[in-house]
Amino acid sequence: MIQSFRHFIPAFLWALVIFMIISAPASSLPATDKLNIPHIDKIVHFIIFAILGGLMIRGFLLRGSTRTKGVIVSLICGLLYGVMTEYLQHCCLDDRHGNFADVLANSFGTVFGIFLMMVIAFRRSVRKTFPKQ
Repeated sequence: MIQSFRHFIPAFLWALVIFMIISAPASSLPATDKLNIPHIDKIVHFIIFAILGGLMIRGFLLRGSTRTKGVIVSLICGLLYGVMTEYLQHCCLDDRHGNFADVLANSFGTVFGIFLMMVIAFRRSVRKTFPKQ
């Protein structure tokens, strides 16, 4: 049991980092509006949840779980965590605001991270099966 848990340590640590970021007062975060990049906050949400999705599916792949199970569980966990973080910001934090656009960015990021890690895993398995001569 503990041996299989170790594959998920990076995902749990990253989820903790996300929780610390969303729990931090808005005044303590760097100002992103100075970058003049439209919707930079959505891009940040997308990226941090893409990393989470990739780390979760990586844990399942390293553990030896079926790909289908890994994708489904990673997807459900990532989507629920994305919704939960926005709900927490909306209802429990005074100077932070959760919104549906952030939930969408979190969700698309999770899906993208899972997809990207699956592509990487597939390419590695093909290289192992058919090494270049």
